[in-house]
Amino acid sequence: MTFHPPIALHVRRIGAALAALAAVAAACGASNAALAADAPAPIVVGIANFGPHPALSRTIAGFKQQMEKDGYVEGKTVRYAYSDANFTPSLIPQSLAQILSQHPALILTITTPVAQAAVRNVNDTSIPLVFSQITDPVKAGIVPDWQHGSSHITGTSSATNYDAVLSFAKQVFPKATRFGVLYNAGEVNDVAAVASLKAAADKAGMTMVANSVDSTVDVPQRAGTMQGVDFFYAIGSNLVQSALPAVASVTDRMHIPILSAEHELIRKGDIIAVAYAPSYESQGAHAADLAVQMLHGAKPATLPTYRAVPGDYVALINRRKLKELGLPLPATLDQCNCFVN
Repeated sequence: MTFHPPIALHVRRIGAALAALAAVAAACGASNAALAADAPAPIVVGIANFGPHPALSRTIAGFKQQMEKDGYVEGKTVRYAYSDANFTPSLIPQSLAQILSQHPALILTITTPVAQAAVRNVNDTSIPLVFSQITDPVKAGIVPDWQHGSSHITGTSSATNYDAVLSFAKQVFPKATRFGVLYNAGEVNDVAAVASLKAAADKAGMTMVANSVDSTVDVPQRAGTMQGVDFFYAIGSNLVQSALPAVASVTDRMHIPILSAEHELIRKGDIIAVAYAPSYESQGAHAADLAVQMLHGAKPATLPTYRAVPGDYVALINRRKLKELGLPLPATLDQCNCFVN
């Protein structure tokens, strides 16, 4: 005969087992609470932006993605304190003050006016600064030279590598020998850009036709004088980029394609034929590389400004626009995975 223990004995055994499990759970909970208490709080990294803009947002995204690759996981090991000035220079100090109130370990500054204001207003030099989206930080007085940061700040430059641009232009427009460019003679960055572009054109055996403009009103007339060029190159100038629809209204009639130093307009419509520039994400990622070095103790003065190399560049081609202008797509680019349509 098989012996069956009384039901009461089963109940006592189950109760004991549950009590043991509860004790283990309580111990684990206490242990986890202790571990949580011992875990260091996330560091704060400030992000001081000039204002909300898709391109600048992609720079920030590239910064955060690279920070995460380097072990700074948002919500776990790092917390971001974001503030912007809504593109109002007078509000930048207030924006920086909001970040400083959260005791950041480092601040990312985006655009020239924000970096300049940070150098003036962040008096605690134990908080390193890293900049991005600045064309020429030396001329802007942010760093002493291209080989060194200052005692307080270093970062990444958005200066264009014109040798790389014209090399790409020769791929897209293999028969091109002349190109046109407009620039604002009253803007230091535009003047410097055209000088560098001229040097690159000479090196590439190409002729550059440059015309200055004082306002967007001048653009159609000045663009119309560029007869005989094979393409128009739109430098990264605020005036020129904002006037590209007016440029296109002229160059389309002349069947001249536009190669742009900015990606934004080519994504939005059929004004631009080709865009070639460093990606905003890559500029943010390289700023993160510098930030991590400084968080690990490197001094800004020992870190040179990062300048984009050809590997940072992204090409976008509007296949429909090229066809509309009667321009063939070179076979070498047929599989480039860079088309917007």
